[in-house]
Amino acid sequence: MAVNFESLGRMFSREQMRSFGRLIHSAGVLVSPEAFAGYLIATVLTATLFLSAVIFLLPSSQKFFLGAVSGGLEGLMLPTILLKFITLLLVLVLSLVVVVFATYVVVTAILILMSETRKNAVEAVLPDFLTLIGANVRAGMTIDQAIWYAAKPEFGILSIEVRNVIKGAFSGESLNSALDKLNERFDSRVLERTISLIKQASLTGGEVAKILEMTASDARETAMLRKDIAASLLIYEIFVVFSAALGAPFLFAVVNKLLGILEKSFEFLPQTAVQMSTYLKPSAPLVTSTDFFYFSLATIFITTLISSLIIGVVQTGSKNQGIKYFPFMLIVAYLVYFVVSSFLESFFAGMLI
Repeated sequence: MAVNFESLGRMFSREQMRSFGRLIHSAGVLVSPEAFAGYLIATVLTATLFLSAVIFLLPSSQKFFLGAVSGGLEGLMLPTILLKFITLLLVLVLSLVVVVFATYVVVTAILILMSETRKNAVEAVLPDFLTLIGANVRAGMTIDQAIWYAAKPEFGILSIEVRNVIKGAFSGESLNSALDKLNERFDSRVLERTISLIKQASLTGGEVAKILEMTASDARETAMLRKDIAASLLIYEIFVVFSAALGAPFLFAVVNKLLGILEKSFEFLPQTAVQMSTYLKPSAPLVTSTDFFYFSLATIFITTLISSLIIGVVQTGSKNQGIKYFPFMLIVAYLVYFVVSSFLESFFAGMLI
């Protein structure tokens, strides 16, 4: 079964597989990029067929799509069977587009969150890990031995990955190649720079222990500095969350209700009042409340997405960290919008407008 998945994954170019492989490896996925991509292709095709069958078998949706196709091809006078076949193709294409987009967004978000979680776990213990390596080097161990014995269980995922790659160095693989594999397992600039320093020091014969201790000290200072910056910008985070999840949905709900009131007002407005002046001719809003409703939903979605990314940048310096806040902010924003809309609807229900 895995071979079939790999054959499906080979539909993509090598460059695409290489880029996709870096993403899944940094997320901790142990399968090959081709097999993972093939599994996603099979999942997308299955979900597309299922969604198309559900849409096409529902009487209301079948009538809608068949009516749209019949209206678009009205002048061709096609038979009913051909119209149904064209409708089925249209449903398949639309289902494929929806499933591909949804799969891309969900899988990418999950992989990014997994990668960020692993990166944070590594960067939290990296200073202590480097300090222990430096101590082992000062005790007379070689670099690969020092790294192996420094991989203590308390360092978590870092120790597991280090032991997996250092085994290759003990079996004849070069240390630089093993360190490169370790670098691919995490999307961390701090770890990447540390590995680069270790490789350069081992090649030039520098004081590896001193370099590792200085790197560990710099990593600790950087982590403390990030925490101080995040604490000082807390008020901005609160403002962004309030604006995106509470303020904007509340205002959109109020404006949408005002548009509905104006529409009903012009329905009951006498024609003599509308034509009472040549220079002053009141008219109904060009944007209807229904149009503004869909605009509000789309705008709230985009606003909460951008706001969550901003929060991630403010807190950790990485926009990917903000993705985990997006679902919660979006749910809260939509709840506020619909609750306020329902309240205004019930409040103005008794008024004659």
